[in-house]
Amino acid sequence: MKISVIGYAGSGKSSFATKLAIHYNIETTYLDKLHFEPGWVERDKETRNTMIKTILENDKWIIDGSYTSAVIERFEQADQTFFFNFNRLKCLYGALVRRIKYRNKPRRSMTEGNKEKFDFKFMMWILFDGRTKKKREFYRNLVKLYSDKVIVFKNRRQVNCYLKSLGINDFKVKS
Repeated sequence: MKISVIGYAGSGKSSFATKLAIHYNIETTYLDKLHFEPGWVERDKETRNTMIKTILENDKWIIDGSYTSAVIERFEQADQTFFFNFNRLKCLYGALVRRIKYRNKPRRSMTEGNKEKFDFKFMMWILFDGRTKKKREFYRNLVKLYSDKVIVFKNRRQVNCYLKSLGINDFKVKS
């Protein structure tokens, strides 16, 4: 099984991917781990893309993240794609809750040594910069092109209903 989880920052993609990984016994690749080296240093794009292509060669995978690198290949190869299309205020709330939960600690979906942070730049990314007209149109086109294998979630209730249909009780993931 090959699963891609995409969507906006703070929507809960990584928690969802972790739940699926446990349920299906498939290792999750968190693209944030490939994107950032320790100290929040961005990894070289070519190196990161090579790492993603190597993962795509596997028979089964769950890839969490919305980086556009190799997104077409992910969509083409994925048996199922989940798009977290939450409104920006819900995402901001999710990011704030996550910041409180992981204060001064790394979360499982981040590179070891990169502690959870929330700053003005990230807030602007959640509210505006990560939701440009171009990016929204990009997502719309991908969802339309691969409509036979994309599930769009607009809120946590829909996510929880889906998880319950798999026999997974709740959206929360234990650290």
